[in-house]
Amino acid sequence: MKILKTAMCQCGLIMAIAGISMGWQAQATELNVIEGAPSVYTVKKGDTLWDIAGHYLASPWRWPELWQSNRSTVADPHWIYPGDQLYLHFVDGQPRLLRKPHKHLSPKAIVTSKPMTTLPAQLLLPYLAEDKLLTSKEVQHLPHVIGDSRAQGYIPRGETIWVDMPLKKGDKWGIFRPKQQLQRELASGETTEVSILKEVARGEVVAVTETTSAVLLTDAKREVMPNDILLPAPLPPSMAAMSFIPSPYPEPTSAKVLAGLGGMAFIATHEVVVLDQGHLDGLAAGHVFQITRPGAKYMGEKGQYEYNKPDSPIMSFALSLSQSQQLQDTPVGEVMVIRPYEYFSLAVVTKAKEPFRVGAQLIPPYQG
Repeated sequence: MKILKTAMCQCGLIMAIAGISMGWQAQATELNVIEGAPSVYTVKKGDTLWDIAGHYLASPWRWPELWQSNRSTVADPHWIYPGDQLYLHFVDGQPRLLRKPHKHLSPKAIVTSKPMTTLPAQLLLPYLAEDKLLTSKEVQHLPHVIGDSRAQGYIPRGETIWVDMPLKKGDKWGIFRPKQQLQRELASGETTEVSILKEVARGEVVAVTETTSAVLLTDAKREVMPNDILLPAPLPPSMAAMSFIPSPYPEPTSAKVLAGLGGMAFIATHEVVVLDQGHLDGLAAGHVFQITRPGAKYMGEKGQYEYNKPDSPIMSFALSLSQSQQLQDTPVGEVMVIRPYEYFSLAVVTKAKEPFRVGAQLIPPYQG
């Protein structure tokens, strides 16, 4: 447990406190159990806390509220294992899950099950380890790849590259490549930029001079190129923080999705996105947002309604805008922050009713 907590600090993940109320609303709504919810559920291998809550709640990110009955016996709800049975009961009219640990009767059997995480580790690990957001100033102060002694433009695993800074011999580094640059305007009117860096290889320092270092490429997803950037090697999977306490973002927000790390035109469930808000805006790991699709704009009077289109031949664009109205925005999914930076954040799409595009607006979630 201590290792897990330490790893979380090293990753810079700020655990949000469960049960934070939405400051702009009177108080959180009551939990409502969905129709067909099982009275007893047996935890299966591969289950996550989010998965289990989905059997009971329309908003599975509210799973911490289901575990209130276990506080005296299970300090951390992530320490639930395959085979454990969960019983649905009610306390003061609110649903709760009571855990009954699975016991192994054979004294010869030694079982080393792993505790559960909020979301699948195999889903989050690649993004937490392989994707970084850095400012141009931060990038300038990092070691850069010069090339190799053969003057290759694409350098494969097993080759030795040279970088433009003296490093410590034996240290392990990740080699990253800038993928996309994003920007947002701050309240002050200034513009801040950040680059998405994707890990392409890993290496170990094998020689050092006064001004350069030789790095042996021990692993490579792609060939290394001159001007790629070095960052300290990510934590091993066993030490990466995979547990998050979801909570609604407590303030009204105008956050939006800036980019999808999958590189596709449309974004769907389990993809990781970049948000245009960070920890200086109050975001923390575990904060949940609802994704919305803007309602269609329309114009006209009763019996003559039509969708508002800028190129409509019926009336000028200015007139269309003056008379247009908009239908209510539609919720299309939810995202949860997994790594906040100063002005940007990485978030995972936990649910998407339909694919959505970059630019989707985010609001505090419905609590049902």
